[in-house]
Amino acid sequence: MKPRLQPILIELQPSKLLLGLLCAISIVACVILAQLPFSILIKCVLIILVLVSSAYFIWRDALLRLPTAWKSLEVTAQGVLKLTNNRGEIFEPILAASTVVHALVTILNFKHGFNLRRMPPVIIFTSQVNQEALRKLRVWLRWWQHQEEVLSEA
Repeated sequence: MKPRLQPILIELQPSKLLLGLLCAISIVACVILAQLPFSILIKCVLIILVLVSSAYFIWRDALLRLPTAWKSLEVTAQGVLKLTNNRGEIFEPILAASTVVHALVTILNFKHGFNLRRMPPVIIFTSQVNQEALRKLRVWLRWWQHQEEVLSEA
């Protein structure tokens, strides 16, 4: 009989740290592009592309304002991961082996099937959510990765 887990529910909050990182990266990219030996028109187009894509990722991942941004994360008592976006759609993705579990940040990457649309990763900083729920999630993720390794070795 499988042991039952305590359900984990995490309501995601906007992250000032991720906002700062994305802004800093886009500023550095624009400065680098401005230094390239291209015509001014090409530089302007490239800088506009960087700014538009940065704005999109800031609104989606840092501020969680877009309809496709993640709103909450839940692990059920049966160990099923459920994600809810701002539209209220519920997804049950399969975690990829590239998921990162660290004391300061947790990044959930998902496997993509040919019939599934690309789902953005969930990026959780420790300052962003309830610490007890985040601790439970990290333990569950490490347990999940350990079970994947044991299954692949057998």
